Amino acid sequence: MSLAAQLLLSFWAGALAFADWRHRRLPNAWLVFGFAFGVVHLAVRGAMPFGGSPLDAAVASVAALFCFLPLYAAGWMGAGDVKFLAVIGWLGGLPLLAGALLYGSLLAGGLALLLMQPGGLPGVRVAGVLRGRIPYGSCLAVALLPQLWGWLDLGSVLP
Repeated sequence: MSLAAQLLLSFWAGALAFADWRHRRLPNAWLVFGFAFGVVHLAVRGAMPFGGSPLDAAVASVAALFCFLPLYAAGWMGAGDVKFLAVIGWLGGLPLLAGALLYGSLLAGGLALLLMQPGGLPGVRVAGVLRGRIPYGSCLAVALLPQLWGWLDLGSVLP
């Protein structure tokens, strides 16, 4: 992936993280941008942004939808989070999706532990900012950044 693509996707992930943290929403326009970026990258370069074939990316995207739509229906996850996972699958296939899920869930678990602290941490007002809800989309976006720059790679572990 080119440096320009890395910078653009980093900005995109950062904007999504901020929007979810601040407003508890992942704007559809930003999610469509991520999907469209994958389509344009495929048309121009002949491969998905994180490598892999379009078939692998489509399978990962559809798998994310089928796996996480029931969590949305149960009220345990927001619709934007499900769509964001589908876009992540589209951009990088199963290795990127698995990495985002693993690292994003670890970040969300850390936030949950901070929320559970009885007196909170000195100087940190996490509970007031989060209002009892974990912005999972923010955690996914932050977890995407090290993978975007090649610092964390599950591709060597997954088949």
